[in-house]
Amino acid sequence: ERVSNVEKLMPNQFQKDMVVRTEKGTEVVADMVVLCTGIKINSSAYAAAFGDKMASNSALKVNEHLQLEGYENIYAIGDCADLKEPKMAYHAGLHANIVVTNIINSLTHKPLKTYEPGSLTFLLSMGRNDGIGQVNGYYVGHLLVTIAKSQDLFVSKSWKMMGQTMP
Repeated sequence: ERVSNVEKLMPNQFQKDMVVRTEKGTEVVADMVVLCTGIKINSSAYAAAFGDKMASNSALKVNEHLQLEGYENIYAIGDCADLKEPKMAYHAGLHANIVVTNIINSLTHKPLKTYEPGSLTFLLSMGRNDGIGQVNGYYVGHLLVTIAKSQDLFVSKSWKMMGQTMP
């Protein structure tokens, strides 16, 4: 259901007993509202050159190897790739791994890797000691999210990926 009174809410901050109303008349009382409204893809960097390769949502049409349709040496990842999956940083990282492999494989004349969108996976940290998530369609409780993500929000993982030691 779509929220009908969003302009009257105080998003992203604590306020006791806020009433969230939907267009269908449902009312939910909450102490905090976090707006997660989605994004509009910023296609200004490529619209002039690849306007005929854009989907209706302004993302670039890609094949199963994440190559721009009609091009062997141009790839699109993240929000600007027209894939039927949620736009999440986690997925962009998966795209990047496939594209790096495919660039190397194309230079070494090896077969390209195929990207296959998976099921929705997310871990939502809510402070150091709480969170919720879903992995491969299964609910993940706060204990697992806290152990996996909440302690440092995957910052240590990012440092490790860059070959650095966390300060």
